[in-house]
Amino acid sequence: MWLKKAKLTFVLVLAVGLLSVGALSAELGTKKNPVQWLFPPSTNATVIEDVANEIAKDLFEMTDIYIEPHVTADYAALIEAVKAADGDTMATPTTNQYTRLYQETDGGVHPRLAAVRYGYPYYFASVYGWRDEFDYHPTTEGALEALEGKTWIYNDVGSTSGYVVPNKIFDNYGVEIDDKVESGGHTASIIALLEERGDFATAYGSPPTPPDGVYFDWEYGDDPEIWIWNHALDKLYPEELRGKIYDARQAAADTGMYDYWEVIDKIGVVATFGPMPNDALTFVNDFPKAMEDKIVEAVVEHIRTEEGSKLWGDSNFYEWTDVERISDDYYDGYRELVGYPVPDEE
Repeated sequence: MWLKKAKLTFVLVLAVGLLSVGALSAELGTKKNPVQWLFPPSTNATVIEDVANEIAKDLFEMTDIYIEPHVTADYAALIEAVKAADGDTMATPTTNQYTRLYQETDGGVHPRLAAVRYGYPYYFASVYGWRDEFDYHPTTEGALEALEGKTWIYNDVGSTSGYVVPNKIFDNYGVEIDDKVESGGHTASIIALLEERGDFATAYGSPPTPPDGVYFDWEYGDDPEIWIWNHALDKLYPEELRGKIYDARQAAADTGMYDYWEVIDKIGVVATFGPMPNDALTFVNDFPKAMEDKIVEAVVEHIRTEEGSKLWGDSNFYEWTDVERISDDYYDGYRELVGYPVPDEE
C-alpha cells in the first residue's frame, strides 16, 4: 500500500513539474504563457478587473498577444509581484509605486505611457471634508491648521495621493492627527466620509473642466472648484453656469449609491497637495522589446477609439482619457518632492 501511494505521489509531482515546464517553454504572449498585467486596487477592484479583461480582449484582437490582468490585493503586493517578475510582466503602478519600484530594483523597470486625464498629464492629492465643517484653504498652512486633531480617512499606505504625499506634508508641518481609518480604495474613502467614519479624507484630485463659453485653462494653484462652488454664497453655481469635477467624489457617486451633485454639495475640497505626474504603463526591463512596442502602440490606438475611451475612462477604473509617451525622467520632480534619489543621467 505504501509503495502504491509513493508511486502515485511521484506521478503527481512529475505531472505538475511537466506542466510547469510546458508553461515556461511556451512562447510569451500565448494562451499557455500570457503576459501578466498588474493593477493596484485604487478604486473598485471588481470594476478594475472587469474593465481590464475587456481591454485585454481588445488588445488581443489588435496584437494576437494574450494578456492576463490581475488586480493585486493591495499596493504593496503589486510592488512585490513586479520585483519578482521574470520578463513577462507589465503594470500600471501609481506614481509612488513606480518610483519605489525603480529604486528597489536598481532601475529594473521603465515607463512607456503616462495617463492623461481630460487634457492634463498630472494630478494632485485632495483633502475632502464636509462643507459645513471646513472651508477651502488656498494655502497649505491654513488647511493643516484646520486638520489638526481630526480623524483621517485614507485608502492605502502605498497610495501616492491617498497617503504618501499627505502624510509627508503632515509630518513636515508637525500636524497631529487624532486617528486614522484605512478604507481600501479612493472611492471607499469618500463613502466612508459620507458615512461619517472620519472627519476628512485624502484621495486623488483632478483639474475641473469649465462650462460652455469658458476658454481659459485651469492651472495648478487655481481654485479646484472654480466653476462649481460659489465660496462667497456658499452654494453651487447655477447649473447653466457650472463646470464639471472629475475626482474621487465622482467615483463615489458612480457606484449608484449617491447622486453626483448631492455629493458635491455636501463634500468640498479643503486643500490640494501637489501636483504629481500621473501613473503610467510600465514594463520590467527584460520584457521582450518588440512585443512591448506592439502593446504600447495598441494601447495608444485603443484608448483613442470610442470603445476604448469608454473603458479606460471609467471613473472606477483609472479614468485615463488619453496617454502620452514618457521616459523615467518624467518622475524626477516627484522624487524631489518626496525625497527619493534622482537617478543619474546616463
